[in-house]
Amino acid sequence: MVDSIKDRDFYTYRCKVCGHECRLRHIPGSSVPLTKKGNYGSNGTPTPSAFADEMYEAATISFTAASGDDPAYLSDSENRFGEKHFSDGMTLRVETTSGTNDNDYTIGDRAVTRGKIELSSADSLTTEDAATAGTVTLSRVIYEASITSGCPFCGSKASR
Repeated sequence: MVDSIKDRDFYTYRCKVCGHECRLRHIPGSSVPLTKKGNYGSNGTPTPSAFADEMYEAATISFTAASGDDPAYLSDSENRFGEKHFSDGMTLRVETTSGTNDNDYTIGDRAVTRGKIELSSADSLTTEDAATAGTVTLSRVIYEASITSGCPFCGSKASR
């Protein structure tokens, strides 16, 4: 019996981070390996693992504590948050040189602009200027089932 010919989209997808063509399924006659492989063992529903996919690093980010009805927020004097694809509800991992605001936070609803990210009302920060915070690394936290490989071009574990 001969398999029917399938569209290339059945076998491949584009990485959401860099656009590289990744392999979802084995292409008949090809030796190119699959991009992502689940390492589930005998467990049909693996426990998700958390991955921090770095999105932005800068020494221009400051932190402001919540005040009254205003939520806690991060500010970037370079105004680059909008172009870095942060989105509402995303779990954001913050790592600073100072260590003061290092934690995981949730971005609030309609809370991302070019120069500001507001956090959910459940999150709190310590007010800290950019000079004190030092280099700040912002990563999105992604939960995926035991990924053994990511995008072969950019290495992102969030390629799908």
